[in-house]
Amino acid sequence: MEIKTGPAEKNGFPALLQYRSFLLIWLGNTVSRFGDALDSIAFMWMIYIMTGSLILMGTIMAVNALPSLIFGMIAGVFVDRMAKRKVMIAADLLRGISTAFVALLFFFGTLEIYYLYIFTFFNSCCEVFAHPARASAMQLLVRKEHYLTANSLREASNSAAQIIGTGVAALILGIWSIGTAILIDAFTFIFSAFTAVAAPFDESIPPGKPLSADAVLTEMKEGLNIIKNSIVLAVAVTISCLANFLLTPFNILVPAYSDRILMAGSKGYGLIEMSFTIGMIIGALAIAQLGGRFKKSTLILVGFVALGLGIGLLGIVNNLYMAISICGITGAFIPFISTSAITIVQEITPRDKMGRVSSIMGTLCMLGLPLGYAVSGFIASGLDIQNTFFFLGLFICLMTVPVIFIKEFMRC
Repeated sequence: MEIKTGPAEKNGFPALLQYRSFLLIWLGNTVSRFGDALDSIAFMWMIYIMTGSLILMGTIMAVNALPSLIFGMIAGVFVDRMAKRKVMIAADLLRGISTAFVALLFFFGTLEIYYLYIFTFFNSCCEVFAHPARASAMQLLVRKEHYLTANSLREASNSAAQIIGTGVAALILGIWSIGTAILIDAFTFIFSAFTAVAAPFDESIPPGKPLSADAVLTEMKEGLNIIKNSIVLAVAVTISCLANFLLTPFNILVPAYSDRILMAGSKGYGLIEMSFTIGMIIGALAIAQLGGRFKKSTLILVGFVALGLGIGLLGIVNNLYMAISICGITGAFIPFISTSAITIVQEITPRDKMGRVSSIMGTLCMLGLPLGYAVSGFIASGLDIQNTFFFLGLFICLMTVPVIFIKEFMRC
């Protein structure tokens, strides 16, 4: 069995060395995330040169989000009935094959635009099932006292892979071609699948009712009831939805902020985004080593207050280098929220229901995004960019106030 009993003798990253299967799966996911970063640039550029249409680029991104909205809540029900490792392997292999197929069609000049819609929808469907499988597998790969460290390592490595992948994408597109970048992404999926093959861990699949529409609905309601009946999970979902809603206008306005306020154009935008990501890496590493000394509820609230203050400060800063510094410091507090929140969910949720709970929470948290996009234009038209940042930061800080008085959450 992968998880051994007995007292933990090490803290921080050294404690994870005892979990061989976790490390293998973590390595595969990190490499795959590198491929995703590389592919995201190559794929969008491919759509642009094939169509020259920003509208088509937008519709393909909309298709990419559809599976999460359509299947997100029920995917976890199926994952809870299946071996998590097999789901991860199958999802990675299928995405690797489909991505390689697109790359080959592009190489031979036979790629049609409608293939991209099919490919995007298919790969997104695979990810809808892979996400709850990974969340459930964490409960089986490491002991509970090491959840926070493991989640922090994953966040840090994912952010690092994002930076490296983005940089390498520009190099590959300049030296070779779009098809090469997409083909490399396909191989990263296959590599991730093989690391999961080499990482066995014990998992028991509880007997369930015969699969039917009624059984799926019943088990999905069980997941919803777990969230509804746990004030801690309900608070986590609520503040995540609010955060997504409030951060959407910020993400949309950052390019305009760099261009119109900082007078730095695309260069400034790139530096701001990189600063955020580097900050996230540093913050995740810090949480992995030191986060166990604090309550996770405290880490989450500190993270939200720091995030709100950082965004609010951008509302009064007109200097590029000050803005970059603020964004780096603010980014360091984002893992305080994300890694602590997922750790709380993993600690509270029964293992046999983790798939449906994580998929339901993921879908509910996404609901803040379309609403945020819908109101972003109205917010930006009524306020200038910096006033928008100031009030967004203020709202993010204020939304933590009611949480302080929820005793069950504050005990976490």
